[in-house]
Amino acid sequence: MSDGVTGQTIAFAAPVDVGGLSLTGYVQFEAVGIAVPHFTWGFEVERRVSDVAKAIEGMLPGARFVAKDGGALELKLDAQSVPQGDASVAPEDSYRKIVVRQANDPSRSLVMCDASKDRMAELTTDEETGRRRLPDAEDLFPSARRPAVKTNHVLDAFVACKPSFFEVLKAERRIFPRVRIEPWESPDNAPHIPEAEKTYNETVTFEHPVEIGGLRIVRFFQRKTVQSGEPTRFAWALQVAQTPDGAARAIAAQYGARFTYYWSLVDKDVGATPVSQHLTLRSYFDPDEQATVTCAPDEAETKDFRLPEAAETFGWAQLGPPPVGRGNRLINALLQCRADFFEALGEEKNAFGKVAFKQAAGPYRKDGDAERAPMRVAFEKPVYASGFTLTGYIQRRVNVAGEMKLRWGFQSPDGMSRIERTTERRTGSVRVSGKGWLFDLETDETGYTPSPDLEFDEGFLGCTTPLASGMELLKSGDLFLK
Repeated sequence: MSDGVTGQTIAFAAPVDVGGLSLTGYVQFEAVGIAVPHFTWGFEVERRVSDVAKAIEGMLPGARFVAKDGGALELKLDAQSVPQGDASVAPEDSYRKIVVRQANDPSRSLVMCDASKDRMAELTTDEETGRRRLPDAEDLFPSARRPAVKTNHVLDAFVACKPSFFEVLKAERRIFPRVRIEPWESPDNAPHIPEAEKTYNETVTFEHPVEIGGLRIVRFFQRKTVQSGEPTRFAWALQVAQTPDGAARAIAAQYGARFTYYWSLVDKDVGATPVSQHLTLRSYFDPDEQATVTCAPDEAETKDFRLPEAAETFGWAQLGPPPVGRGNRLINALLQCRADFFEALGEEKNAFGKVAFKQAAGPYRKDGDAERAPMRVAFEKPVYASGFTLTGYIQRRVNVAGEMKLRWGFQSPDGMSRIERTTERRTGSVRVSGKGWLFDLETDETGYTPSPDLEFDEGFLGCTTPLASGMELLKSGDLFLK
């Protein structure tokens, strides 16, 4: 709390009634490094100071509180009930009393026993400091104690940037809350070009932030890069609810490591602290500035390493929605504008989570469409499928050169050029002006060309297909009903 004074507080899950007083927590302080060493312990009460004093006076016949500085009230205990102090201590510095003072909230009070060090000879002496100590507050209230693990053990293993970190993470996973797991591929993956480099990622989002070693962790990321069917590089990262500077200060406080202006380890500290030279920090906006603390060890340190799936480390995800199960089938059907897209969409309903039906197109607008605004199906969270990020679904009737057609597909936060680039990589083809879609020269026999009816726009990936005369359309909202 200040120089020479330390304290602990325990908040109760629910108020506890004792003698008509509602106790909301336990508090204790040790002031052993000041002129008059003393110990203080007691409770926070949901009553004002004067009300608490009256209640205690009613419990202890003959007891009377005396006003002291700062609005506190003091009750000295009967001398016969107080252990005798050290004769070498001045009488005014030897005491044992009850004090009631205002808590941080004016409607609450602290009811505290306050005793000078000489009156507390029965306390246990700490072997390290040689001083008497109050019992640890968590020993007094065992239900408040966190899982019996050394949480910094996780951070120790993380900053070392070695594959053994995952063994520690799995062993200590009980310190983490429930998780949501999202696997996603890099938009630049080219599955139909055998020699192309491919990157696979998983995001683990925690139900609430986890405090470890001064870092407030909200997510965990892991990445595997594969070439010619063999893993070549790995990386893993913590997303923290702190700026990069704040995260750097927390790590420096733990390990004495210093970081450059660009948040990488200074050269002089390489090998001099437990922090690896492969650890870096970067800004991450989500939507406010946070940071990612990333380990990207070199290939020599990860030889023969198998990156475990996130579910192996953290257990099965308890938070939904689940990831898309057969993303390739869904996206392939969309890129080829096939009718079985709607069947695949029905099979993946759960992956879209809670959806909202909105009579608006959202970020996607098409100039020249005279039809009414379509129903947009907005997804609860972004959905990842085959390198695409999907945020909603729309369909609308459009008039193309006098012919009624249906435009249908997914919304995305990406721009048109990014969507087209991902489509090229996913299919192994390129769109050539005046010629349509052609195979990339490096594409193997598994590649395919998208449909001529496939269209891109800012924030939209979908098809514009003919409508049979008099055909009854399934409403877009009905596609997502559970």
